[in-house]
Amino acid sequence: MAGAARRYGVSRQRVYKIKRRWDADGDSGLPPRSRAARTIANRTDAVPASRIVELRKQLEKDGLDAGAESIAARPERDGVRPPANSTIHRILVSAGPVRPEPGKRPKASYTRFEASPPDEPRQSDFTHWPIATVPGAVAVSRLDDRSRNPLHARAFATVTMDDVQAAFLQACAEHGIPARTLTDNGTVYTTRPISAAPGRFERTLALMGVRQSNGRPCHPPDAGQDRTLPPHPEAMALRPSPGVLDRRAQRTARRIPARLQRGAAAPRARPTNPGEACRAKGKALPAPELAAGTQTKLDEQRRRETTAGSPGATRRKPIPKDERAEPARADVTIGPGIHRIDRRGCVTQNNIAGKRRIFNLGKHNAGRMAELLIDHGRAVATDLETGEILADQTLDATREYQYRKPANDVNDAPRQM
Repeated sequence: MAGAARRYGVSRQRVYKIKRRWDADGDSGLPPRSRAARTIANRTDAVPASRIVELRKQLEKDGLDAGAESIAARPERDGVRPPANSTIHRILVSAGPVRPEPGKRPKASYTRFEASPPDEPRQSDFTHWPIATVPGAVAVSRLDDRSRNPLHARAFATVTMDDVQAAFLQACAEHGIPARTLTDNGTVYTTRPISAAPGRFERTLALMGVRQSNGRPCHPPDAGQDRTLPPHPEAMALRPSPGVLDRRAQRTARRIPARLQRGAAAPRARPTNPGEACRAKGKALPAPELAAGTQTKLDEQRRRETTAGSPGATRRKPIPKDERAEPARADVTIGPGIHRIDRRGCVTQNNIAGKRRIFNLGKHNAGRMAELLIDHGRAVATDLETGEILADQTLDATREYQYRKPANDVNDAPRQM
């Protein structure tokens, strides 16, 4: 048995199992057998199943209801606990008296993909409209999710977060402030995919009490209703400027598609067109508690940035290059330390004057090994391989991030050496 197992590359247990089957059943015991369970604990016995089929035929003969509930009522009268209605239905389907129903439409498909009150939320998206003079023209549009009513459309040569914010504020001036916005994850709407800090548009929404919602990544149907401005490359090819494109976008937004005008089959109590539905009473309003909480956080952040010695004082906003001055030297001495420059071009060392410090040595130096020495407040970073001085500057004890100030032609060894 062991030799056969080695010859055919199987376990000895497998060989003994095959031999037992051959000894018991001969050649008929060698084919693979089903792994299905021989007994099922909760399977209905054959006698109750045949009784259910007989009750079905008897009820149909008497002209009575022959559904699962009616069949289950008969054994209950005799003091016998019947199977579940679903089990009775499966027995009837397998026996043939009941024909299985075709696949039904899911219940979720009967629910309209819309918000309950107007302005909750208000969708926004932008569409690229290439024209002759501005190939990358973009039209930014907004609509009410409840009524699909186009509220605002504006064209730009290139769209930025400031442009989106300006279009949003103009739409709010014309139609009021919504309770929530729904957009995709484009960086002109949110900086969440690339940064933990909110963008200017996100801060503006929070200060106005407007909650921001973003669709799932790679799932356009989440915000796919904002398609009121389809691109017309042929018609827009003769338009001379984005200003004319802006007026064309406004006119297109006012032409509501015919499918949105259907209201004959709707009850009379409901608005018959998107404009009436958008202007209906009971609009959703912004959340004042969100605006108050955001303003409190901003005030606290400004207080930390302006208070000397506070935990957030060393992480202030970047200073423009022309406004930077030589920091006051602090008498700090730290022995040499070996660091690998990360992909940002920075090295980080803890416990320098009681805090962590980040030194920028240049992104082109990423991956190199550097030695960092601080001598009486003077920080010097040297390449271990070539001896090149990557930075020679005064330590700024008031900041965590140290601006890059490379040495001017001091021991500037070629990198390929």
